[in-house]
Amino acid sequence: MTHTQKVKRRVLVWCAMAALLCGISIAENAVQLHRPTVCDSGQTSSIYALAGEFRVVFANLLWIKAEKYHHEYLLKHRNWSENKELMALLDIITALDPHFVEAYEVGAYILANGYNDPVRATTYLDRAIAYNPDSWELHNIAAIMFARLGKFEPALKHARSAYELCTDAFYRTRNLRLIRTIRRLATESQTRDKNLNQRSENRSAL
Repeated sequence: MTHTQKVKRRVLVWCAMAALLCGISIAENAVQLHRPTVCDSGQTSSIYALAGEFRVVFANLLWIKAEKYHHEYLLKHRNWSENKELMALLDIITALDPHFVEAYEVGAYILANGYNDPVRATTYLDRAIAYNPDSWELHNIAAIMFARLGKFEPALKHARSAYELCTDAFYRTRNLRLIRTIRRLATESQTRDKNLNQRSENRSAL
């Protein structure tokens, strides 16, 4: 694909996104304008629920587009988590539907590996978990990201949450292994720090 074709594709994607967002805005404005003067709680809640469903539908449509780009990327690149161009699309998906766990999962790995910014990835996951506190998958990824940073206390906290929330026997076993791995890494880190401090004290005493 030539540079010109890539530029054209990006322009088309952003135009499509803009059209989708405009559609959502129009739908939500229509809800506000046609809100009944006499409060019918059942009817009003149904209308607002419909507006929310539009967001979810648009988010799913964009996810299909994201998956298409993902497969195109894999044809030329080995590591999917380095596909930084996908991040903008994922941000729009999660803005439309904050409960889109899969989009957050992919985004976290792109931030950590593609942008080489695990700190930003953990902040991103904090927001994702705030919207989806019962997602064991997000807690699992957060545990891995914090462990990479050497922050074993929050890593262990998220690993335990992932284990407790997961109902699948296979993944519960994997989460249990993750807990044990983080504990081992934390112990090794403490031992190294203790040895370094001891050496420093010995040198000072000379």
